[in-house]
Amino acid sequence: MEKIFDSVRELDRRAEEHFNLKNGVLMEYAARGMAEHILRYLRSRQRQAALQGYEPAPGMSCVQIVCGSGDNGGDGYALARLLADTCTVRVVAVREPKSPLCKLQRERLELLGIPVYTEPVKEGDVLVDAVFGTGIRGALDEQTAARIEQLNALPGYKFACDIPSGLNEYGVPSPVAFRADETCTMGALKTALYADTAKDYTGAIHVVNLGLPRRCYETETDTFLLSAEDMQLPRRTVQNTHKMSYGHGLFYCGEKTGACILAATAALHFGIGLVTVLGAPVPAAPPDFMYASQLPEGFSVLLLGSGLGRSPEIQARALRLLADEQVRTRPLVLDADILHNPELPALLPQLAQPILTPHPKEFQSLLAQSGLATVSVAEIQENRFSYLRLFCSAFPHVVIVLKGAYPLIGCGRQVFVNPLGSNALAKAGTGDVLSGMITALAAQGYPLLTAACTASLAHAEAAKRLGTNYALTASALAAAIGEL
Repeated sequence: MEKIFDSVRELDRRAEEHFNLKNGVLMEYAARGMAEHILRYLRSRQRQAALQGYEPAPGMSCVQIVCGSGDNGGDGYALARLLADTCTVRVVAVREPKSPLCKLQRERLELLGIPVYTEPVKEGDVLVDAVFGTGIRGALDEQTAARIEQLNALPGYKFACDIPSGLNEYGVPSPVAFRADETCTMGALKTALYADTAKDYTGAIHVVNLGLPRRCYETETDTFLLSAEDMQLPRRTVQNTHKMSYGHGLFYCGEKTGACILAATAALHFGIGLVTVLGAPVPAAPPDFMYASQLPEGFSVLLLGSGLGRSPEIQARALRLLADEQVRTRPLVLDADILHNPELPALLPQLAQPILTPHPKEFQSLLAQSGLATVSVAEIQENRFSYLRLFCSAFPHVVIVLKGAYPLIGCGRQVFVNPLGSNALAKAGTGDVLSGMITALAAQGYPLLTAACTASLAHAEAAKRLGTNYALTASALAAAIGEL
């Protein structure tokens, strides 16, 4: 798990003052770290060519570095100086230096006799974007936007310095952005890199060390990046057990039975001991489940919403279920149609252990019905962290999983980012599988936040194991969970 920050300006200032790393020391380490990543890529490419029997092209690899006028451009000029021994560097200045460090680094480059051009060329092995950093405000002018599109059209493996140029402080293209294969971000991770809108621009993200231990550079934060190592899969180690040792999940079946069955199936594959489907009879019902028409005693957790339906009658029935004292005191996973119910926000404080799993449209309903914000889905997607924090501050006991390209898991002041998802999961039913997985872990006694984080990570890992880009199905995903 890694820390994420909205901004690192204060961290940079602290490093300079508290650890005496002034006078451009941070910039020198930023350039050195980026040079290491570029050289690592070039060596890897050479090894791959050798394995495939290709002769490397004669001469040194060509690295084209495009620099802006601020400190990001200064990083680019320093990078060119550090690569000049091992690569052919071509430096392009799209703007004249303005910041003191950018001017200094440009002067150092010129003293070495390395020329600076005003236009990039359509050749090179690597293209480095050092035009803007994290300080971009407002929309780019037409000339700058055209320049970034020009860079996107150039050949070469593409690196972004700190953040792809054109992404604003929220990770939104303004209106275009550099499309990197890798982003070398300086000092620490930034929330802008984990906006859904940023995922098509950043490529692989690396943190560059700025000359001091990362634990010293970073301070406290309430935002964290998860990794596969943070999964706590439900391994069974005790032999003397029975099905109730692993929990009893209750799945309310409404108008769309397929969604409920998908969720229940995923729960069985993720370790739950017993599944009971409550509600309408299910045609061709799988024999793996118990079935009940009345609320049973002694269940561990209830999933409500997957396949529920939006009719007034079914929604009223769902609210009556939530009014039951036994239900209110148990862990509850609330998904899909129930999240659109206007009475749900008023009920949330009365629910002891709720987990909500909305996609952005459902989250829009939750925000509006809670009286927190009336905004479009597009506005939510451009400010996912802000709106999630707004909701969590109003309902601090609720665990919420906001689905997206980067799923966000929030509770109280903390937000966790799952970076493992892929577009293969953009299929109907995969959200029901996720809800079933969370239900399974909650039934097995996991703390609700741990259940949400582990299920979200495992959901993405199971999709990865299937090894398909467009052919994934929710039923195949549910089965793949058992292979983790």
